[in-house]
Amino acid sequence: MDDPTNYDAWRFWLDAIQWLFIVVLAIWGWIDRGRKDNKSAIRELTQHTEALEQRLITADKEQTKHIDSVERRLTKAEEHLRHSPTHDDIAKLREEYAGINSKVDRMAVTLDRIHDYLMSNKGA
Repeated sequence: MDDPTNYDAWRFWLDAIQWLFIVVLAIWGWIDRGRKDNKSAIRELTQHTEALEQRLITADKEQTKHIDSVERRLTKAEEHLRHSPTHDDIAKLREEYAGINSKVDRMAVTLDRIHDYLMSNKGA
């Protein structure tokens, strides 16, 4: 039984390979865990981004409706202003008012004279 095999050397190398395998397995687990965490974070970020995109689309639709409403109101106001008097029209009305006012003043003077005449000739 002269066995030239060194079992201590074999045991050392098998232990070394076992430790190396465990270290490689631990590193692979650590890297895989990080990859899964990144994948989960990317999924959450994608969902959050999609939710924000939907909010922006909704806000854009509401803003478009509001702008359309303001445009309709502005068109209606412009239509009303188109039929309102201009500065020239108001100036003409002031001139006519001044002319009517002077005529009324002259009529008032005439009426006062008629009144005075009638009052003074009441007894005669």
